[in-house]
Amino acid sequence: MAHTVHCDHDLCLEVSTRVSFKPTPQEKLADDHRRALAADGWSDVEGRDYCPDHKPTA
Repeated sequence: MAHTVHCDHDLCLEVSTRVSFKPTPQEKLADDHRRALAADGWSDVEGRDYCPDHKPTA
């Protein structure tokens, strides 16, 4: 199973993919992936994801 997140900034091609080789519920895989992305500097604003190079503006 895999979970992929794309940066929502215009023209950004940054992608993060997390793969599980053990049977893992998709929701748990997604939660673990988003937690790891947050630790790496990714932002989640109103359901849109942004890589560390593209911080959303208020």
